[in-house]
Amino acid sequence: MNLTVQKDFLEIDGKPVFIYGGDLSYCRVPRRYWKERMLQMKAAGLNTVTVYAVWAYHQETPGKFDFEGERDLAAFIDTIAECGMYCIYRMGPFVHGEFHNGGLPQWLVDELGTKARTNDPQYLKYAEEYYNKLIEIAKPRQIQNGGPIIIIQLENELGSAGCKGDDLPRGSESVEENTKHLLFYKDLVTKNGITVPVLDINHIPDKEKYFDSLVDAGGLYPVNCFYCDGDLGDFSMNWWNNHTRPKITIETGGGMFVRYFDVPAYRNTNSFQGPLVPPEMIEGALNLHLAEGCSGVNLYIFCDGQNPDDCGESMLPAKNMNYQAPISVVGRFRKSYYAVKRTGWFLRSFGQELLKSSPSDNWAKVRYTGIAHPGEKNGGDLFNNYDTIRSEEQTDTTDQIKYQARTTKGLNLSESNFLFLRNASNLGSSWKRDVKVLVTPSKLACEVFQEYPKKTQLEMPPQTLKTMPFFVRLAKGNFLEYSTAELLDKREFNGKTQVVLCDSNEIMTETRLVLPSVENIRTAGNVLVMKESPNTVTLIAKMERFPIIVETDDLRLVLMEKHYAEELWDIGSFFAHSETPLSGSEKEIKCLTETEDFCMEWMTPQKPQFESGLNNAEESYDPERSIYRLSGTFDWKTPEIAWKKSYSGEDIIMTAQVGPELLENCKDVVLTLHHDGMIGYAYLDGKLVSDHAYGKFLPWEIGLRGIAETAGELKIVCTKATTCRLETAVQREMILKFR
Repeated sequence: MNLTVQKDFLEIDGKPVFIYGGDLSYCRVPRRYWKERMLQMKAAGLNTVTVYAVWAYHQETPGKFDFEGERDLAAFIDTIAECGMYCIYRMGPFVHGEFHNGGLPQWLVDELGTKARTNDPQYLKYAEEYYNKLIEIAKPRQIQNGGPIIIIQLENELGSAGCKGDDLPRGSESVEENTKHLLFYKDLVTKNGITVPVLDINHIPDKEKYFDSLVDAGGLYPVNCFYCDGDLGDFSMNWWNNHTRPKITIETGGGMFVRYFDVPAYRNTNSFQGPLVPPEMIEGALNLHLAEGCSGVNLYIFCDGQNPDDCGESMLPAKNMNYQAPISVVGRFRKSYYAVKRTGWFLRSFGQELLKSSPSDNWAKVRYTGIAHPGEKNGGDLFNNYDTIRSEEQTDTTDQIKYQARTTKGLNLSESNFLFLRNASNLGSSWKRDVKVLVTPSKLACEVFQEYPKKTQLEMPPQTLKTMPFFVRLAKGNFLEYSTAELLDKREFNGKTQVVLCDSNEIMTETRLVLPSVENIRTAGNVLVMKESPNTVTLIAKMERFPIIVETDDLRLVLMEKHYAEELWDIGSFFAHSETPLSGSEKEIKCLTETEDFCMEWMTPQKPQFESGLNNAEESYDPERSIYRLSGTFDWKTPEIAWKKSYSGEDIIMTAQVGPELLENCKDVVLTLHHDGMIGYAYLDGKLVSDHAYGKFLPWEIGLRGIAETAGELKIVCTKATTCRLETAVQREMILKFR
């Protein structure tokens, strides 16, 4: 495969590719879960895995490297390829990544002190030995050699960031010395056959003089521990108006670490540490990046895990990397997973259309009138001030609808355009009613000024984001002129092009199509069909629990509620809805479940022949919607664990005997603790196996796989706690078979 860096995006084999990635640490996730986590990421629409190579993990003592077993970085990258995903290879040697010493070995820091991460000859000698190992792994795994590696990163934030908890420096004080340091790694990889592009994340001026192929980096932590709660910024054209190469945000916050009240105190912080990150802020960051012209977004991090012994950054809990990531330490999905999944499904179907458009801050203006509901604000009336346009100039800045468009230069219906709307803030937002989108003829397939929507009232509930599509080609001769709902998916279905649109069930949606003919439209569900000409039709619908179907001779449009859409899973070439994550093929569906009850709705053109996997199975098929429904129960038994509860001063202590018998016939046994203490510790026969800060706000998950494989006493200590509630759940991978 060939990779080319264009000005606006990456091309792979001549096609624009939107890079949608997430960070997964092979150091923190056991090898037995590598493939599972990658497939969970892929199920959310991600196509790239980003990974730090951590020096301390591979060289615990001088002169001895270990890349075997759990530390087999080459096998990790090969697994990425096996899953059909790309890899961004972050080589360090300094990585930060919430690792002790930023990933530098302790023996090296002890020996060199402040000479580490500088051009000291001894440091460069050690670094070259390590880099040669990383190059040996990377060279045959570059994309042009059939591997998954598409981009490498040299060093990390050199000149701008050190390791906060361990006070390692940002590099040299001299810009010239930092430039020399970066070029040392560049020369190493170049002379040894590494030719993929380099990610530009280091604060070195005029890097273009030294690198033939660079990709801009960036990032955003809208809610973080660096400056209190934070918030999303305004949309901007600054980068786009000055860019010379594509941009991939290598660190868009998929969550944020939680410090526990800075114990011990850290000298450079003086504010509340450890914010909770709402899913809409993560989705808002994605929305911002897409609107501003990024051709790739990488979520840091995507999967929580556990630090190897003595590898965690000193200001954080020693064992658990609880970053509030979309996938938790035990493989559960948090709410943020479903938010980024909707974006992922949109990008994998319409990413090329998005990449061919350009940011525009003057094509659209968005305004809203009136107030949301009677009584929402101190007894206000629904029609109070209805005739007063509340523009962004007239409204408090925290209560605006933020917006920016991406448009094409063409004037025909096959040129896609997107309008990004945001009614979300970390400070909260109110219901926006009667939103009007006013557009100009500039860069749009129309010749007059337009106002959207045309038949209904566009509303945006609090803390919501929306990407409105305009003039998108759905199939040959079939176009979406506009919709107030969001595009989610596009695939073939029974000889037709199936397109999924989704939105909240609290509001009315309006969708206008341009078709070869409107005569043969067939519908299922509550939808108003307004035929306006022989070739145009407007659909008015409120999303419901069950999908609404609109079909023509060539097109199958599926309208569904947003949260229903978040629980869609790929089954071969089709998809199914289930609260239980699904994967597999039309013949064998895998269910990763923690409950005995199961229910699935499978969108398939023919009724499958169920064979086995459920007790008390009940089936039905809705030919009007082409939906097959299956429900039943699994064989289930929850192991009993005899807990003893005691108190010691201000601490609550739970103890129990655990052993391999608990893990028979299951994937894992998960303990979930809800406590209101400062920090919790879990020990197996005295060895720390899990810890957790912020018990008041985040549940503490402990997977017994890897802990209870050897019998022993599990002791859980919740410090300075008044309550501690414990739940036990069994994770099983069940198989449904069809013929």
